[in-house]
Amino acid sequence: MPPTQADSHDAWSRLRPDAVQGVKDLLAQLERNGPTQDLIDVYLYSKRILAEAMEARMSIELGGGCETFHQLRERLAELMQEQFGGKVPEEYLGVPFGSHLHEKLFLLLLQRQGEEVPGTLIRVVAGDSVHTERRVRELRELGLDIETGKIGNVDTYKLNSLHLDTSFIPTIIFNTARNKKHRFMKQSELKRILGLD
Repeated sequence: MPPTQADSHDAWSRLRPDAVQGVKDLLAQLERNGPTQDLIDVYLYSKRILAEAMEARMSIELGGGCETFHQLRERLAELMQEQFGGKVPEEYLGVPFGSHLHEKLFLLLLQRQGEEVPGTLIRVVAGDSVHTERRVRELRELGLDIETGKIGNVDTYKLNSLHLDTSFIPTIIFNTARNKKHRFMKQSELKRILGLD
């Protein structure tokens, strides 16, 4: 179950004092110019606690769940059924990439629709976890109108519209089948049905 607004407020209240102390400790280590290992230890702790605290703070700003995200996924499921229901195994017609993190990242892009959102902010929303920007690219793979770009050396992502590009549907289905190791239909037959051969 995704965290609620109250959970985010509680997390921010709990993590904020540790983040403040971590920054103070890091500053003290930098001013002291002591042993490298001590500096690295304090830095790594501060980095982790700050990432958790900023993720909680961003969760407060983003609010609760995103109904638009769920509606788009439902619409995509309907379109997949309309095009390929009864032609490919039902096990291949699920809509992937529906995690809470995908939802939060979509909400961030939705709240800033039409604006370039730096990848650095996207990583804050995810608590600086690795592969965060990959989660945004997965949203693009659903047929969402997300444009990638660069400002300086920073990757950016922009949600242009809520239009679903249905040309992605065969690839979505094929990738789902590949993840299921083509257990329910031969790869060659599936490619033929999807028009991917």
